[in-house]
Amino acid sequence: MCRMFGIVATTPQSIAPWMTDIEPSLRSLAIADKSGQPNADGWGITWYDGEQDCPHVVKEPGPANESPLFEQTAREVSACVALAHIRRRSRTSRRLANTHPFVAGRWAFCHNGYCSRERLMEHLLPKFRNGLEGENDSEVYFALLLQHLESATDPLDALRGAVHEVASVGDFTGLNFLLCDGRRMYAFHYSTDPERHSMYLQHQSGRELVASEPLGAGSWEELPNGSLAVLTPAGHTLASLI
Repeated sequence: MCRMFGIVATTPQSIAPWMTDIEPSLRSLAIADKSGQPNADGWGITWYDGEQDCPHVVKEPGPANESPLFEQTAREVSACVALAHIRRRSRTSRRLANTHPFVAGRWAFCHNGYCSRERLMEHLLPKFRNGLEGENDSEVYFALLLQHLESATDPLDALRGAVHEVASVGDFTGLNFLLCDGRRMYAFHYSTDPERHSMYLQHQSGRELVASEPLGAGSWEELPNGSLAVLTPAGHTLASLI
């Protein structure tokens, strides 16, 4: 099912509380999420340091709860913008090329759900198809989003067009994603089973959080199915994409 986390803040924040310290944390969800299932097929953390447009990324194709590198990265990262992902594979292998988040230029992306890789490949231009490294559906989904973003002036129009194209292809269970350009984070929730592929938001002073399921205490607001949240340090706005 995979689990995701993102933060956008006015000042650099340690991500350790949500990665390892609170309950549940992303590390504990690698052992068992709210469905009781593990997410043990890889982990990744991406963050922006404010000095360069392109994000840093550290990831491994194994369980976060068994990884010293996950613990180390969670402790070391302090950033205004970061996202993290733990993977439960569906139909592809456990290897680094299939491990989220995926990065292209200034963009970082992670996905929760399943969509048809084979059908989406037919919608990619050669420029985007030739850059694929893994054999998973999520990387192709990301490539299609990038294809739309490159040809549009308004990111919301681009994301709306891409999501409609993916949905029209059919054969999907969840299209949830976190997408970030270093300044804003786009959190989208759309699934045939909204409870299984859930998404929650939390506003705190000077920072916005998003997660597949609530991490720690505080009030979390569920993102409606079909909705996109645009997160900035000042708050978030909602838009309907489907």
